[in-house]
Amino acid sequence: MELLAIEWEPIYDLMQLIRNRASSIYYGWWILAAGSAITMVGSVHSSVVSVFFLPLTRELGIGRAALSLLFSLARLEGGIEGPLVGWIIDRRGPRLPIFIGALLGGTGLIALTAVHNELTFVLVYVGWVALGFQMGFLQCMHAVANLWFMKYRTRAMSICSSSVRLGPAIFTPLVAAIAITQGWRAASILSGVVVLIVALPLSLLIRRSPESMGLLPDGLVASSAEREEPAATHEQVITQITSPDGFGFGETLKTPSFWLIAFSTTVRTTMNSAFQVHFIPIFVWKGLTEQGGANMVGLVALTATPLILLVGWLGDRWSKKNILIMGQIAVAMALIILNFANGKSAIYLFTILFAFGANVSPANYSILGEYYGRRSFARLRGILNSLGIVGMVATVLAGWIFDTTESYSIFIVGTGMSAGLAALLLFLFLRKPERNGI
Repeated sequence: MELLAIEWEPIYDLMQLIRNRASSIYYGWWILAAGSAITMVGSVHSSVVSVFFLPLTRELGIGRAALSLLFSLARLEGGIEGPLVGWIIDRRGPRLPIFIGALLGGTGLIALTAVHNELTFVLVYVGWVALGFQMGFLQCMHAVANLWFMKYRTRAMSICSSSVRLGPAIFTPLVAAIAITQGWRAASILSGVVVLIVALPLSLLIRRSPESMGLLPDGLVASSAEREEPAATHEQVITQITSPDGFGFGETLKTPSFWLIAFSTTVRTTMNSAFQVHFIPIFVWKGLTEQGGANMVGLVALTATPLILLVGWLGDRWSKKNILIMGQIAVAMALIILNFANGKSAIYLFTILFAFGANVSPANYSILGEYYGRRSFARLRGILNSLGIVGMVATVLAGWIFDTTESYSIFIVGTGMSAGLAALLLFLFLRKPERNGI
């Protein structure tokens, strides 16, 4: 028995050391790690939309514009749902929407295998799959990052956003390989199972705010004098440091800067929505196979992952406005290259520029927190989601243009021009609002 005790003692010591080290890490980082894993598996939804597009056009016997419309109904639903989810997060915290969203998204992908016509596709995809994925993933985690971090807000958001790109880098080629060899239904079932197994348990780790656990944002610690005060006084100190003293919801909507941010965000999210559906078809139009197109989508997502982290690092040190301007310029240049250039060097240059420009969301939403505070962030984020309804029109338009011209050129060039306009407006007019200047 003594020998056993001697043998096990180092293991007990190691376990105790790990527990002590883990407890010394600010809980916001644990939430961020769990949330990033949730958003990463949730990004399989993006892979499913891209990979299933061409097989569904063949199976349902409909054109690209018609199927784009069916997929885009989910964007309309998200526009209505966004402010409501934001309201729930602002008042009840993010855990409930994350759990419900993961449950609906995972089971919905499994139920999608029963679809055999347009009507059942709309009912299952829009009313079940898309409802879950738009409710419980990136919108919630950006709100979590804004609540748990102030100094490191952009960095925290970049970690969440990079996980959204790392997911497609892994899932898109895998989902495509399964869909091509085993059928899209097998790929849908496996995707749904992964979401349920990973996202549901991790959602239980999410907490409402640092204040709800007696903590401060960024892991800040009150001074020793403050800690010796009575509990009521200590609560007052926490409130003074972290009180949501930013702009009210109505105040924010009266500022021109919010609508400039909203326009820039809409251009970016509209493009991302359309490319989410048409990315593989665009690469097939450029001469690749469906698997080759899926691999290119994965390459773009993989390239975006470190670039998003770079955006987060820069955003905590440099002008977020300049990052947004650079992002729109990069998108405009990437789309010009995609439309007019050919060859491997052109594809690689497009990949780098597009991966950066289309993924400046950490600076995009962090500037919202920087300009307007924590008070109404989730609702404002929901408004930006609502404006993404424009993506519904753009996605259908891209399909209609291809159906009528057998080319994506008009759509690609028009989207590039919109990005250039957004860059110009941000450069000329975006300013941090003053409270007295509303």
